Amino acid sequence: MRERCPCCNARLKQAATCPRCRADLTAVIHSEKSAALWLDQAMRHLSDNEIEKSSLAINRSLRLKETKLALAFRGFLIHQQCRAILDLLSETQVLSAKGRLYHVRLLMPYSRQLQHLNAFTDYLLVNL
Repeated sequence: MRERCPCCNARLKQAATCPRCRADLTAVIHSEKSAALWLDQAMRHLSDNEIEKSSLAINRSLRLKETKLALAFRGFLIHQQCRAILDLLSETQVLSAKGRLYHVRLLMPYSRQLQHLNAFTDYLLVNL
């Protein structure tokens, strides 16, 4: 739970209402708890090797609240999947690599690294 009110920066106790400005923090608290639950789901899906579900769950978590742990997990997931994609490409399994890359790009659609990897797989599809 938050330690400070997002409206007036007052210290918070366990109440869902700020003692200083009387802001209702119910939605904020619910959002933070939901973000933590989605992060937990993302980690569970990764341990079960369900990459697509893990990607969707971490994106939901980050939409609710960006925490350092959630951002680090997304970065780890991208790094891990890029290695797996490169392994598939080295084995000339281009279609499998392309499918996996599609799901990874959902994590960070504007990542230059992922855009370059996508362009490379497109090139291989045409030239192999």
